[in-house]
Amino acid sequence: MKILFVAPWIPASVRPRSLVILEMLAAEHDVRFLGLVHDEEEARLAELLPVKERTLVPNPRVGSMLRSARALGTGVSLQTGYASPKALTDALRRELDDFRPDVVHLNVFRTVHLVEACGSTPVIVDLDEFRSEYYEQLASHGPSPAWRALGRVEAPRMRAREDKLVGMGVPLMLSAPSLPGQERPNTFLVRSPCDFSVQRQAGPIAPTVLFVGRLSYEANVNGLMWFVRECWQGIRDAVPDARLRIVGTDPPKAVQELVGNGIELHANAPAVEPHYADAAVAIAPIFRGTGVQLKLIQAMSAGVPSVTTSMVADRAGVADGVHVRVADDRAGWIAAVSGLLSAPETAARLAANGREWVAAHHSSAAVRLQLQAAYASLPTGARMDGAPGR
Repeated sequence: MKILFVAPWIPASVRPRSLVILEMLAAEHDVRFLGLVHDEEEARLAELLPVKERTLVPNPRVGSMLRSARALGTGVSLQTGYASPKALTDALRRELDDFRPDVVHLNVFRTVHLVEACGSTPVIVDLDEFRSEYYEQLASHGPSPAWRALGRVEAPRMRAREDKLVGMGVPLMLSAPSLPGQERPNTFLVRSPCDFSVQRQAGPIAPTVLFVGRLSYEANVNGLMWFVRECWQGIRDAVPDARLRIVGTDPPKAVQELVGNGIELHANAPAVEPHYADAAVAIAPIFRGTGVQLKLIQAMSAGVPSVTTSMVADRAGVADGVHVRVADDRAGWIAAVSGLLSAPETAARLAANGREWVAAHHSSAAVRLQLQAAYASLPTGARMDGAPGR
């Protein structure tokens, strides 16, 4: 099958879902890549993609921000405005004429403005999540007036476009199962692949608490700051030699200033695997967001007992006391983290259950079947089991 994979960025280790799904498709099909690049570094990353041909469209950050600003007056989503240079639509039309793909695979919400431009060519969208839910959360519970204003602007625009895609019958891939009562037609569960191979440290493990995440993401920073402010001293009181290791990209000044009192920061680390190898507990104190937190899935796959919020656990489909520990307030978090640090047998049981759950739901083998089921919804000629490309 011939697939045109379109992304608003270059799939790479910092965007693992995009990269691994592209790798899965390219291993079995004729895949071309069309994507946006901000700079020469991203263009060099594109050369590493597992495709024979790639088309890169420059998307300077200044231009992206100007298009988002213009979108304020048009009613369209600021996200799609950010990633909608005319050159991308023009390149898409050239690829449709030249490559004649059986299907166009659009990666995340930022590319959905291209659905109509695909004409009669079948389209599937890896939406990942209904992102409007996150902006609705921002609108009511954002950390500042500016964030709440952004949520009030963006949430209804994104929701309108998501609803239109559902109404059009475009197959939508989601990384998390829908919550009861929130199921929508023509959506397909395709979890984020995670075959995380980590050799855990042998013998006793120091009481290291690990947070891994993109620190340019508001929800990560908000959750981490809350954990340090509300919970960390209580955990240190219970386990005096506990240490908090923060591993993430582009930490803002507020996170950099957390260092001390048993807290260490590893900014822009080249690899996260070594940090999982000797972690005693992993945390995902995320109170705002949608989809599945990949940091939780990675930690479970690495065999690190994990603590998270009920929101994250519910989205993933994992159970408190079976796969993870769940807590939503200060007392619960202190008890859960310090309890795992102090009870290695309980921690080991939780870690084993978590690793087994990830293998069943997020391994490449499991996700490949989920991906095939999503593609099976396409017209016969565009299915993975259909005829070769035109």
